[in-house]
Amino acid sequence: MSANATLRANGGNGPAWPQGARRTGLWVFMVVVSTLFGLFGVAYMMRAAYEDWRPITYVPWQLYCSTGLLVLCSLAWELARRHVAAGRRDAARSASIGALVLSAMFVLSQLYAWQAMTAADYGVAANPANSFFYLITGLHAVHVMGGMVAAAFAVRKAGEAIGLCAQYWHFLFVLWLALFALLFMVTPDLVRAFCSTIGIPVR
Repeated sequence: MSANATLRANGGNGPAWPQGARRTGLWVFMVVVSTLFGLFGVAYMMRAAYEDWRPITYVPWQLYCSTGLLVLCSLAWELARRHVAAGRRDAARSASIGALVLSAMFVLSQLYAWQAMTAADYGVAANPANSFFYLITGLHAVHVMGGMVAAAFAVRKAGEAIGLCAQYWHFLFVLWLALFALLFMVTPDLVRAFCSTIGIPVR
């Protein structure tokens, strides 16, 4: 990418990393995050094989709301990316601001979900499954908030970096679906059957 193209990708406000380098960096970061959550997923399933594990059977409506908000976030970022590609920077900035507002609403809905879980006697220390729930959903929310901080700069410049924001939020949405399935669809019986199949002893 030429120097002029690099400046355009940065909104014309000083030097920036080439778009290809930033995209590579984002891919590396997403691989690291996927590995981190993958390790938590393995730990979750290993712990679920123990006899004292009590799976979470209550799914507060706020979690479904969170899922819907994350869908809208992903769509808003994709719309912003297409506006940038078409040269409509003002429209891209508006769509990006909407995506950030939806992201903030997602984090708030997570807080309300935690309150609902606590009110339903699913406190963080009541059961190992509960502890994993708060840990995993909290860590995901942290990555959303971190993305919001980085995205604030992309919104201000309304440049090609918005495409990276769209890619990251698509990743966060897919990751959320995987975590949702892990927390509420992976049962101890399923884990024990899997462990028995691959020859891992369970307690």
